[in-house]
Amino acid sequence: MLRELVEYYDCMIQQPDSDFVPDGFTRVPNVAYKIVLTHDGKLKDILPNTHIDTSGKKPKEIGYDEIFPFRYSVPSIASETIECRGKYLFGLEWDKKKETFVISKKAYEENKKTNEEFLKELSSPITDAYRLFLENWLPENELENPLLISLGKNFDSAKFIIVAEDYEARELALHENPAVKEKWKNFWKNRFALQKENDEIQGQCAVSGEVAPIARIHNNLSGIAGGLATGVNLVCFKTSAFWSYGKQGSYNSSVSTAVMEKYTKAFNHLTASKQHKRMLDDMTLLFWANTKEKESPYLEEFIYELWDAEEALDSAANAWAKGKMSDVVLDENIEFCIVGIKPNSSRLAIKLFEKDKFGRILSRIESHQKDMRLSKVDKPISLGAIFYSLKSPKSDNDTIPPDLSAKILTAILHGTPYPEYLLQTVVRRAKIDKDDAKKKFYAISSTRVRIIKACLVRSKYYKGDEYMLDSTKQTTAFRCGRLFAVLEKIQKEALGDINATIKDKFFASACNTPNLVFTRLLKLAQPHLAKLENGKDIYYDKLLQDILTEIDEFPKAMSLQKQGDFILGYYQQKQKLYERRIDEGDAE
Repeated sequence: MLRELVEYYDCMIQQPDSDFVPDGFTRVPNVAYKIVLTHDGKLKDILPNTHIDTSGKKPKEIGYDEIFPFRYSVPSIASETIECRGKYLFGLEWDKKKETFVISKKAYEENKKTNEEFLKELSSPITDAYRLFLENWLPENELENPLLISLGKNFDSAKFIIVAEDYEARELALHENPAVKEKWKNFWKNRFALQKENDEIQGQCAVSGEVAPIARIHNNLSGIAGGLATGVNLVCFKTSAFWSYGKQGSYNSSVSTAVMEKYTKAFNHLTASKQHKRMLDDMTLLFWANTKEKESPYLEEFIYELWDAEEALDSAANAWAKGKMSDVVLDENIEFCIVGIKPNSSRLAIKLFEKDKFGRILSRIESHQKDMRLSKVDKPISLGAIFYSLKSPKSDNDTIPPDLSAKILTAILHGTPYPEYLLQTVVRRAKIDKDDAKKKFYAISSTRVRIIKACLVRSKYYKGDEYMLDSTKQTTAFRCGRLFAVLEKIQKEALGDINATIKDKFFASACNTPNLVFTRLLKLAQPHLAKLENGKDIYYDKLLQDILTEIDEFPKAMSLQKQGDFILGYYQQKQKLYERRIDEGDAE
């Protein structure tokens, strides 16, 4: 995986549409405030640095992403060059219990020392104002500062940029100042020359194969849901139990400093990009195309097929046949990588890593969507919809196995059977959940039934790639499901809306042990049929006989697959019964 990240880094710097952060810099997300300084270094105002984000379900106000000098993000007290955190800029922290500020003198002094040294010999309105601010600001005198108090509990998580009071005249913020950026670039370029040669350990890099300085510490990785705010590591050897051959710490990984910086920078770029990142239950999924051309069309197509499935399926195979999609020629031989990650203490756990040709990946996703269809007009199912259907709508604490998301995605990408737990969960939820018409929730929903159908196809229970109501090869379990749907419909036609239907009382039993239930249900249906008029009694009686003709005997017990088959038959027959039938006299 490290090799693929390094290759992606090399591709990114050549991509025409890449928003890749320049070497030596870091993208800091959601910087929501501007510190406005007077020219003599006094705090004049704190203003919002926000915009409306419309990418989610609801528009919301968030801070801008800003490009700062590289952030080391160490857990101890250590300031960065050109700080963005209030604790370091103001030397204060918010006490949530007392709802007041407390002094963090050490953090402020670290920031003052680091940035006064860096800004030395630079002169511009914003650098001069910030230097004076560092000289004159006293945290102990600002505990009641109204500008800071107005931030309240948001202070500790807030991030800031620094501007001079005439920023409206388009003077750049401190981190954007050309002289600041140029000095940082030179420092970053020459930083290794500042180290003594005997401090470096030379070795053969396990990724590149080149003999080069080996990284003693690997940079932190950020942007992973559930990970530490200061960042986590992918490669780390923190205890001596993992040291060997006389090597200490991360020297055991034998990854060169140059490779380490490439893979960590590529990783942090992916986690900061909405185009490259999605959540799959509690797993962070990162994906990218190793291409030097435009990458966005590959990402858009991959996302569409698995997440943004809101229109009818436009198959990848047809796209390749046309040779063109979105006016951009896509190369099916481009290597596409997918990584699933979960945090584990201060480390990252790799739950999934897939690399394949883009054309092959999309072809298998298309097969997955095809297996999930009950008819040719069915829209694709997003991964989010699949996981939502596995949980009870009445419980926020309903969980699924932590590795299920990785197993399902692996099955999709490999074209292999889905994990058995997927079928188990959907069948169980279909049997025990209760419909709630007010909330438009139905236990046997289209999504759940389509998942069942796909599981049965992938497990070879069904021999064909689709199994429809008009098939002539219906199984006994499928016909039992159809029969239950017809009996339920007869009851509704005869009695109207009642508190407890046969579905509420007998569905789970009929699904598990048809032999114990259907004889009784068929007897109960006779008085209901007698109440029907206008030929409905004849229509439903004939439909019952057509189904029963092909059932030699009701099964005493049904396996998990047959229960899924039962549910599929029930759902499809019920949909058929509720279709609007056009009378001969109706206008079309």
